[in-house]
Amino acid sequence: MSQTRFSSSTKLTIIWVILISLTLSTAYIGYLELSGLYIVGFLLLTVTIKGQLIIDHYIGLKNVRGFWRLAMLGFVYVIPGIIFTGYYLSSV
Repeated sequence: MSQTRFSSSTKLTIIWVILISLTLSTAYIGYLELSGLYIVGFLLLTVTIKGQLIIDHYIGLKNVRGFWRLAMLGFVYVIPGIIFTGYYLSSV
């Protein structure tokens, strides 16, 4: 089975389209003024996905091990997790 490989610029263009799509979806949710636990969860999930893509592909830390990757991923996962936990606990 042959494996399709994308060129570096094609891969970054696809990632850019994904980032723009996620940004437009969150902007549209803001425009509609939707709220609720599921909406906040979706918004924080998009923030996490966007952060992961930026760290891996645009900053170039995908194959880096150690402190810098963990520090960046800590911001991507821990901060949205804290925000979601605070939102969840305030609605209980």
